[in-house]
Amino acid sequence: MAEVPSLRRSIAILRHLASSNRPITAGALVRALEIPRSSAYELLTVLEELGLVVRTESGYVLGAGVHELGSSYLRTNPLQRLAQPIVRQLAEETSATAQLAAIRGWETVYVLKEQSLKSVAVITATGVRMPSYLTATGRAILAHLPKSEVLAMFQSESGFVTRTGQGPTTVKALNAILAQDRRAGWAIEHGEVTPGISTIAAPVYDVLSRPIAAIGLSLAGDALGSGASGDALDEDAVTELLVDKVLAAAAEVTAKLR
Repeated sequence: MAEVPSLRRSIAILRHLASSNRPITAGALVRALEIPRSSAYELLTVLEELGLVVRTESGYVLGAGVHELGSSYLRTNPLQRLAQPIVRQLAEETSATAQLAAIRGWETVYVLKEQSLKSVAVITATGVRMPSYLTATGRAILAHLPKSEVLAMFQSESGFVTRTGQGPTTVKALNAILAQDRRAGWAIEHGEVTPGISTIAAPVYDVLSRPIAAIGLSLAGDALGSGASGDALDEDAVTELLVDKVLAAAAEVTAKLR
């Protein structure tokens, strides 16, 4: 195998930055990746010039150039191509916003978004990233990953962020939610990403039965029995119907991948 140390080190830097939710200093990169200090600074300078990293007051983070590369990959990703008509049909049948999402590092990244004319506005544009522990799509995937893998993903997080004051704030709290989602086979979140919006999600599996993505469906919170006024029985019936549709869509994508 050809050895190109600079390329390997550059990729190692990008992957290390992608695994963190906060800036990393050059010194920390040198220690973590065992790269000579002079080489690390030279590589970071080039990566910054190319827009792949950005230097902040407290360290380095990934730059917009990485998103451009990711978006290019997503456009040619067979998962996206296979799922698009199914996600589109789900959005039209439910008059809602449907998404396909995957997990990158500790974040949910939205791969695909389809809306009906009557759907509500949600922050799920293609390429947008959110903390996986806040999103129904993220939890649907996490719930079916090995517990040791989930622990390794979040053990360095000293404090979970929230967007609306809701959602798990510790690994213990997250594990309790994931246990419930694992038993149900699907996940739900109420207003943890966007106030007044609820999302149902179900995992998509690859040929090895590993959860590689999730399909989500977002609607106004009162449509999913989130505690708003109305007939509880009717709300439960609507939620059950929508859950069945999301599960069916996820199963259809899974079948196409096998």
